[in-house]
Parts: sequence; structure tokens; C-alpha cells
Amino acid sequence: MIRRAYLRHADARQTHYRRAGTGEPLILLHPSPLSSSWMEPVMGALQGRVDTIAPDTPGYGASDPPPGHAANPGGNEGQSGSADDLTPYTKWLHEFILTLGFRQVGLYGSATGAQIAIEFARAYPEATRFVVLDNVAHFTAEEREGMLARYFPDLSPRADGRHLQTTWAMVSGLWQWFPWYRQDDEHRLAAAPDVNSAETLQRMLVDHLGAGPDYARAYRAAMRNEDASRVQGIAVPARIIRWKGSLLRRYADRLDDFDWPEHIRMVPCGPGTEERLNAIRSAVNELNDAQTGIVRPVTDSLRR
Repeated sequence: MIRRAYLRHADARQTHYRRAGTGEPLILLHPSPLSSSWMEPVMGALQGRVDTIAPDTPGYGASDPPPGHAANPGGNEGQSGSADDLTPYTKWLHEFILTLGFRQVGLYGSATGAQIAIEFARAYPEATRFVVLDNVAHFTAEEREGMLARYFPDLSPRADGRHLQTTWAMVSGLWQWFPWYRQDDEHRLAAAPDVNSAETLQRMLVDHLGAGPDYARAYRAAMRNEDASRVQGIAVPARIIRWKGSLLRRYADRLDDFDWPEHIRMVPCGPGTEERLNAIRSAVNELNDAQTGIVRPVTDSLRR
């Protein structure tokens, strides 16, 4: 059963989170501009294995914005500092973990959540048992700057409702092209994954609008951080899920061009949702068991 609660920070801000299971703590970090509700399938896949805790990133879902937050349509720089800096999110996560009473946790992150997990592991290795990264890639500097210039339109409410049409164009295009605005054969995705449905797109639309005009803040920072060198700097055990259904697959395949230390390994899996969940479960089991001394049957261990 998934429980929902709020954690109150020292400055009176609140973080909303979901929690399920028992065992060693595993923090689940969602993509932007979505919410922890998107982590529920992962929580189900890990049921009975770890204590899964999925917070809404500050400014998303039902969590308060980060300290010093100021509305920045399109994610441009404002009172709270550079829109391309993940530091406010890693500091928030450290405070969240300590307030829950944990000294060390495992981390799973997807897309923006993966980039927050990467930077947290780099900044707080003593608080990180391991990381499992999903939907990570490598962008060239030219690609990043091009995406940052066009990927995040202003979604501030307009009297004619044009912001709704723009948001729908983004979420519906996301599963057909990457980047979503490059709607040509070169950028068309090979096959839409089985999560592409009207219901899924509606949920994404609602989360985009719920995040408000500053929906792109963590999103932009994560895109800026999408570089293999950031992952290479992780000192704790790490696994990278190489899901064939990922929107970023073309850019994720570039990770094979880099040299990786023994403690950072790739976990390949097929394009289906269940295949992805199985890969996540196997990676978490392997890393968690290695540190707790548990030995599982070979059929339940990570296969390479």
C-alpha cells in the first residue's frame, strides 16, 4: 500500500512524498515537470524489497518551491539564481533525507530525477549507498544550447487559452519526436512505447500546468547536466538502465563511447514497460544485496 505524507522543513516549506515497502531506504526521483505519482509503478515493482520513498521535487506536484523561488516563465534566470543549477535540489534532497532520519540511502532517478541523483552522489557520497539511473544520455554542447533555446516555451496562462494548445503540442510530440519541436524524419522516434496513450498524455498535461510558469526550472538544469562526464564523477556503485524504449535512446547509446570504471555498469533492457521495471528491480536488488550481504537465487539476480 502506498502512503502519502508531507515533510515539514525547518523554514516551514513542505515536501509531499509517497512511501511504500520495508527494508533499506530507496529514494525515487521523478522526471520534470511531473510528480511522484509517476514513480508508483517502480514502487510496485520493488514491493517487499526496499523502503521506497518518492518525493515531489520542489516546485512540482504538491511540494513547495525551493527557497528564494521566483516565477520565471520558460525557466530563465530569476531571484533564486541560475536556472541551470541543480544545487538547490541536491541541498533540498539532503535535508529531506536527514529529516526523515536516514544517514544513507539508495537513489533511483529517471530523466531530471537521474540528474539530481548524479549530482547528489557527487556532492554527498557519504550519504549515498548506490544510484540507479534511468533515461540518462550524453548531449554535445551544441545540442544542449539548441535545446535550451527552444525546448521550453512560456506556458504562462493566456486569456485565449493558447498556453493549453502549446502544452498539448509538447506532451503529444514528446513520444513521437525528440526534441519534441523537431518534427521531421531525422528526429522521429523509432517506435512509440506502450505508455503513449491519451490517458498518459492527459496526466502529463495536468502536471505541466500544475507546475506553473516556472515548470522548466529543474528541467532546464537537468538538460544542462546531461553529460557523461558528470556520471563518470560518481564514486559510489551505479547502474545505468539502457531502456530501448527511452526517448533519449539515440543519445544514451553514446554512453558506449566512454570508458567506465568497474563500479559504474550498464543494464540493457528491451523496449517494453515491464522489461524496464524488471531491469530496475534487478539493478536495485544487486546493489542493495551487495551492501546488506543478502544472497538471492541466480534467477532473481542481475543478468548481464
